[in-house]
Amino acid sequence: MPTVEKQLAFALRWLTKAKSDLAVARVVLQQGPEMEPWLAAYHAQQAAEKSLKALLIARSIEPGRKHDLVELSEDLPPGLTPGASDEELARLSKYSSDVRYAGPFEQLKEPTWEEAETATAVARRVFDSATAQIAGR
Repeated sequence: MPTVEKQLAFALRWLTKAKSDLAVARVVLQQGPEMEPWLAAYHAQQAAEKSLKALLIARSIEPGRKHDLVELSEDLPPGLTPGASDEELARLSKYSSDVRYAGPFEQLKEPTWEEAETATAVARRVFDSATAQIAGR
């Protein structure tokens, strides 16, 4: 069993990765037409996922290989919050893999720029919430 200090260091490493994903999402949004909105939405989802996993790890809970943000938030112990509603987390979760691959055109539902902006804002709230709760251990 890792020490509390090692668990915290591991959680902070996850937050650092989440922060990088948020930065990528913001760059994509700033670049506009030179990029595609799915890329910002994907990195927003990744930032939120890593933030929630950091929060779980900081409390010595193994998050597993889940990508569903609602499921991850359900693993949070009482008193901890994800920083976003289940509805927002569910919407963000769909960007974990669906948008990364090209499928049949009639099935293609890529996020708009507005949806990518919303996803990034939600991910930022999740990141800020996790950061504050980890710092307030």
